Amino acid sequence: MNVRIDIECTPEEFKELFVPSEKQAEFAASFQQAMMKGMQQAMLDSMQETFKQQFNPFGPGRGGRE
Repeated sequence: MNVRIDIECTPEEFKELFVPSEKQAEFAASFQQAMMKGMQQAMLDSMQETFKQQFNPFGPGRGGRE
């Protein structure tokens, strides 16, 4: 598999993106928090859907709360 990413930026912007700095550390931390929150929400949604399917005694559309 090949992946190609084209980035257009000035030398100053390149430096901000790829040279370790306080800004880069802040971005990485906020990105990681957002990813974790998104993954947790996706897992919770999936678990709730599985629970509904497994433990609905009336089946879909038969008195369950759907």
